[in-house]
Amino acid sequence: MSMNGAKLQVKDYCLYYGQFQALCSVDIKIPANEITAIIGPSGCGKSTFLRTFNRMNDLIPGVRVDGEVLMDGADLFGMDQVELRRYVGMVFQRPNPFPKSIFDNVAYGPRVNGITDRGQLGEIVERSLRRAAIWDEVKDDLGKSALALSGGQQQRVCIARALAVQPEVILMDEPASALDPIATLRIEELIQQLKEDYTIVIVTHNMQQAARASDFTAFFMMNEDRGGYLVEYGPTKSLFTNPKHKQTEDYITGRFG
Repeated sequence: MSMNGAKLQVKDYCLYYGQFQALCSVDIKIPANEITAIIGPSGCGKSTFLRTFNRMNDLIPGVRVDGEVLMDGADLFGMDQVELRRYVGMVFQRPNPFPKSIFDNVAYGPRVNGITDRGQLGEIVERSLRRAAIWDEVKDDLGKSALALSGGQQQRVCIARALAVQPEVILMDEPASALDPIATLRIEELIQQLKEDYTIVIVTHNMQQAARASDFTAFFMMNEDRGGYLVEYGPTKSLFTNPKHKQTEDYITGRFG
């Protein structure tokens, strides 16, 4: 851990797609072992900001960045991308299991990292599925296609797949937006349990979800050029009950967005 207790730190960070500036001078410290929610209207750069932390934006032609992004005080852009993605797992909006068995989905990352022993893989798969609160539902069907599961189960298998490489940070891009309310609550409960061991950053469109499920909230907006910027960041309770900025208050009370 770095001295300030921040797992992730962003300083004067800007991101451009060609000539378009998508993120403008973002400064934020994301604490370890907490859940940080990112909220704001569509198009304000929430997902782009989230993807900074595993450098998925690097895959897009014409992307440039300025400023600093640090993990445990080390420059994220100086790290090997493959190495970085071992430490930073990602769960997407729609469950995206591979067209393989449940076992092979969860064993995928460890196998890529060179683990071949079936017994060791079995232990990792069980541990990861337990952590993702789905072991009891699938333990007798590990050879079954993950695509045969319900949406909520598929998303928990995807979370198990992310956990299997033992990351330190988990990024979640609207992980429950495609799920029904009961599956959504299960994912929220799961996220609460996971923060004991992981730093979690979650993008959500659902303000109630941010209020219920996060410790800190970052509110992003767009300027007149459609560039995203950080309006306000702080403990979730104070941001929702006593926002410092009128824009934040207008957004959380539903006056726009």
